[in-house]
Amino acid sequence: MYQETQLHRPISPKPAAARPQQRPPARKQKRWLPYAVVGGVLAGGAAMLACALTLLLIVVLADRANRIPDGVTVAGIDVSGQQIEAAQRQLQQSLSGATVTLADNNRTQSVRLSDLGIGVDYAASAERAQQAAPGSNVMPVYQIDLVQTQSALVNLSEHFNIEPVWGNPPQMGRALEIPVLLERLRSNLEGELADGVIELPMIVIEPPEPEALTTANYNGPTTIHVVEKGQELGLISKQYNVPIAAIVSLNGITNPDLLYVGQELIIPAAGVYVPSAAEAPPPPTSSGKAIVVSVGTQRIYAYENGQLVRSHLVSTGLPKTPTLLGDYSIYVKHVATDMRGPDYFLPQVPYTMYYHRGYGIHGTYWHNAFGRPMSHGCVNLPVHEAEWFFNWAQVGTPVRVVA
Repeated sequence: MYQETQLHRPISPKPAAARPQQRPPARKQKRWLPYAVVGGVLAGGAAMLACALTLLLIVVLADRANRIPDGVTVAGIDVSGQQIEAAQRQLQQSLSGATVTLADNNRTQSVRLSDLGIGVDYAASAERAQQAAPGSNVMPVYQIDLVQTQSALVNLSEHFNIEPVWGNPPQMGRALEIPVLLERLRSNLEGELADGVIELPMIVIEPPEPEALTTANYNGPTTIHVVEKGQELGLISKQYNVPIAAIVSLNGITNPDLLYVGQELIIPAAGVYVPSAAEAPPPPTSSGKAIVVSVGTQRIYAYENGQLVRSHLVSTGLPKTPTLLGDYSIYVKHVATDMRGPDYFLPQVPYTMYYHRGYGIHGTYWHNAFGRPMSHGCVNLPVHEAEWFFNWAQVGTPVRVVA
């Protein structure tokens, strides 16, 4: 049996000497990293600062743009450097009671703008100031209600109108020409208010012709006439077709210029004068309705089938703006309409009937001087009389205007 001897045992190789283990080379430290972080922080801060400065600049510029330039005033009121809203409040506080002076020769009267229907647009005025050059004085932006203005001027005319007086020498009268003033205010409101004074346009009125005296011992019919605003003896005498001297004598009047509203006068006539068919001018037609206006007698006549049915005093055109003579017919009717011409404006004129271009028959409440020329060519009637003619006539009704 075979025995394994030591000779045949495999000899294990001698292990090699262990090599020392090599460490990986150490990485070099990135020394730029702290600088990058700091730089990023600084860059971000600079960007934020730039944004903040930009926003601040925008706010400052916006605030400056919303402020009124230095030295700017509105109607003499200093609003320099104020924001628009603050300037608006100051203007409202300062101008709410603003006045204007109405002047005719040596007669003047101060009137609040609001009483004349004139107001201030405070917001628009502040914006105008904001857009003005530094150191300038600007006008307020005004607004006007012409209907209210017309009503105010009618009331103010009592202060400025002067009744004519016959005598030796005669005294000429003056009457406020409201339509002309309304047109001036409508077309150039800021210009009229620029210096705080409105020069009033006035109509010169000649006194009525003196007539022969009549006896005071009048035994005929009489009528009591109550004097109305704007009336004087010349108009009352035409209304009743009696001499002025007869009224003066019968009432013991020593000064014909001293009539007052509400005064009762004894008129030597049986009621308001109505001309007879023989006295009235003939109608243009004997069938249907027709209207005749007499410039000479300052009267209007209504005919129906050739018969006179109504007559009343009117005011026709002044010498510079006469009522045209001729035959026409009513072509349009308006219960109320605005009227304007080269130098006048009238809002909402009542009961208007146009018969030739811009010439019409209409109601008039801005004067009471019927019986004398007062208009710009139209035929003026009291409102209640104009209403009667408006309801009675129709489009197509003939209108004849005679001397």
